[in-house]
Amino acid sequence: MPFLLHLAESGLSKRTLWLLGGEIIRDVNEEPRLRKSSAEQLVRNVVHEDGGPLIHNGWEDEQRTFESTCRKFHRFLTQSQR
Repeated sequence: MPFLLHLAESGLSKRTLWLLGGEIIRDVNEEPRLRKSSAEQLVRNVVHEDGGPLIHNGWEDEQRTFESTCRKFHRFLTQSQR
């Protein structure tokens, strides 16, 4: 929730979080063992300092924007742990 508020205040794309959620749901459907993981762990598994997961059926410019926001999300997550 704190990142969603941060995202809204910063003007970053809300669509990126929608894409991220869709990719996580895809992963969970393809790997049923992931259903036992917490939402936080699922996010941390796919969001890292280099970006996020590859978007299925996405355009190159959409992927770049997505990765940029995922990197910002990763920084937010690592800074909030301190």
